[in-house]
Amino acid sequence: MAALTALMFEERLNRYLYERAEEARAVRVGEKETSEQAEIVARYADLFTREQHESLRDEEDAAAGDERERLYRLREACLGGIVVAEIAERSDRFENEFLAARVDFRGESLPLRSAQAMLALLDEYGDRNELGDLAADASARFNDDRQELMAAAETLDAELSGDPDPVGRSARRKGIGIHALADALDRAAREQDASYGPLR
Repeated sequence: MAALTALMFEERLNRYLYERAEEARAVRVGEKETSEQAEIVARYADLFTREQHESLRDEEDAAAGDERERLYRLREACLGGIVVAEIAERSDRFENEFLAARVDFRGESLPLRSAQAMLALLDEYGDRNELGDLAADASARFNDDRQELMAAAETLDAELSGDPDPVGRSARRKGIGIHALADALDRAAREQDASYGPLR
């Protein structure tokens, strides 16, 4: 299948992003008990191919000014879509296992996400600490799976972008100096120590 023009890609990308956002919202608010993001990704498989990525790069190389920036952003969206498509089924499995996880608190079995939300509603510090520890321990059981998904996404992102440095990629995409930002935030945190201590 031939690659889409940037304009056609952008129009179809908007529909894809809307559908994925709606699916995530439905799961988040409890309208759905399982995530089916992989089905949405599969419906838009034609958007996220290496051929499409190269086609957008060719259009970007031929453009200038604001149009070049717009095409760069579309190419980055395509790259992100390729990464998502690669791990979509594994991500859904992870999400659905996380949704099914439960926490036992004061004789009640709660979905992990409900337990996390309940922390904001408990008045007593002791109750919050107890439930917080239970929820954190339950969530931590998924850390190996989280790390595996993140590593797979990072490996593919590095390959497609041609840049093995995640900090460099992030800085380029955001158009900022990440190290300079970290230094500025560190300075700001230290500068407020003198006034924050007495206020606390």
